[in-house]
Amino acid sequence: MRDAPSPRCANCGTPLDPPETGDLGVTCPVCQLFNTLAPPLPEPVISIDVLEARLSDLVAQARASGLPLDAIVHTLRDELEFAAELASGGRDLCVQIIDLGPRADLPLRQSSREVSMMLRGRTAGG
Repeated sequence: MRDAPSPRCANCGTPLDPPETGDLGVTCPVCQLFNTLAPPLPEPVISIDVLEARLSDLVAQARASGLPLDAIVHTLRDELEFAAELASGGRDLCVQIIDLGPRADLPLRQSSREVSMMLRGRTAGG
């Protein structure tokens, strides 16, 4: 008969040593997440469409809360980088967002600075 597999951290996957006492969980020595040792619930099934919708909702909530767009992008980049490194054990990865310029099918938007400069150069009634 096989031994039960060692529990793993829900965040980083590190094997965990079960507590010797009747504790309800154990703290991961790598990422410091407290992991409960209750029997796991069945994994929810999630599709790519559901994941995309949830991420869009989360970004919309962050924007509505007044978080700066740069902070949102930085946080998403860090999370993607972390997930990519977990999926590729032993690799050090970097997630980049590259600005490829304006899309050809969209009209060019002027920056607020350009608009402000244009407005200053105009005279009323002239």
